[in-house]
Amino acid sequence: MDQARLPYTDTNILSAQKLSSEKQDRWLFKDISFTIEPGHIFHIKGTNGSGKTTLLRVLCGLTIADSGEVVWGDKPIGRQHDQYHTQLSYVGHTDGIKQDLTVEENLRVAAVLAQGKQQKSTLVNLTEILKQVGLNNKKYTFAHALSAGQRRRLALARCLLNDTSIWILDEPLTALDAQGVQLVEEMIKQHIERKGIAIITSHQALNIDDEYYKALDLS
Repeated sequence: MDQARLPYTDTNILSAQKLSSEKQDRWLFKDISFTIEPGHIFHIKGTNGSGKTTLLRVLCGLTIADSGEVVWGDKPIGRQHDQYHTQLSYVGHTDGIKQDLTVEENLRVAAVLAQGKQQKSTLVNLTEILKQVGLNNKKYTFAHALSAGQRRRLALARCLLNDTSIWILDEPLTALDAQGVQLVEEMIKQHIERKGIAIITSHQALNIDDEYYKALDLS
């Protein structure tokens, strides 16, 4: 196994403990608890407006729940903010890419922003990462010239670039064709094989072995 495929060195159980979140006098979710072990994918399901994105943001530490807490290892994430975010990659509804930069420039900027994270050899591996997400022939293409599916692939490439053990992905299959869906499924499979954690929302079923798959329906 080459160095890039070694298991993650900083992995912990991630758990939600009686999380509740309210919006406009309505509970999006109330007193939910779950545990995600390294090497598993956690699929959050639900209808539009059921609180899926809010829950992801709570798990990222970007939104504070009305009650309850998120614990990584043996501490709430709020008490180990820097260490937790060193191991976290979040891809939200928006792709978070710069339209006036090329594909390569976008990833180089992402690598610089992640200097405090796992930047060890990311620039060296940039070409390999572009091959893995199927954008090796778009290296010098400006982001605004990419299709919606290609922009999604570029956004997901940041997870590989930062080499983080926790991926939190909001509708990662949006705008992807069948080949793109298969590519993302393979990325996630390789990630959990390395004892990473993947938390996703998706209206589509995923081709993941049940042994490594957990689900929560907020509907």
